[in-house]
Amino acid sequence: MSRTRRVVLLVVVATLAITAVQLGRWQLRRLDARRASNAELLAARALPPLDLSATDSAPVAGRRLVARGTFVLDGELFLRGRVHREAPGLHVVTPFRITDSDRMLWVLRGFVGSPDATTPPDSIPAPVAGVVTITGLAMAIPTTDDAGQPVARGADTTWRRLDRAVAAQRLPGAPPVYLQLEGDAGGPGGLPSVVPPAIDEGPHLSYAIQWFGIALAIVAFGVIALRPRDDRGSAPPPAAP
Repeated sequence: MSRTRRVVLLVVVATLAITAVQLGRWQLRRLDARRASNAELLAARALPPLDLSATDSAPVAGRRLVARGTFVLDGELFLRGRVHREAPGLHVVTPFRITDSDRMLWVLRGFVGSPDATTPPDSIPAPVAGVVTITGLAMAIPTTDDAGQPVARGADTTWRRLDRAVAAQRLPGAPPVYLQLEGDAGGPGGLPSVVPPAIDEGPHLSYAIQWFGIALAIVAFGVIALRPRDDRGSAPPPAAP
């Protein structure tokens, strides 16, 4: 191998190995952030349930909430691309007015089926009318860079996910969290409930190990490829006749 080719191969191997290591370290940083977020959520869940009907305290993500009030069907949001028991559909997020106040809260009241998981059905079961008591977990409404990817079909608009700016515009003054309603279709939400996401560390550690393994493999390849030919051995000379 010529000197130029050896230098080029060395640069390529070093660049790829360093990139793989950096990607592994990035996954470790994501793991640290995930662990810190999980610790906050677990600490919030350990607190007593916050009764929004009896306090003006702002709910924090992860804490169990209790609220008494009425569902307001005007302004519902539909989150497309959801699955419940292997059936496609949407999540229905409904405004909720806390009794004896003007305070509002977003409530993920459950799942509704839709063959294409995008178009809201013509008829959606309504929540229980009148004043009800609801319970569930407070979940943070994320801030996205695409307004939650809205898609309009006729008179209906669905979102890929909730977006904090959209939620605040449609329900001014509501806290930047939603209540993930507990219970089944016979409860106050009138729909099958959605199971909260599990608190786990995700795949970041396994991804980091994979990237570090790829880096080692790249280095090993470089060592073999760049080793002088004499060190790698040569074919034995032909036997004398």
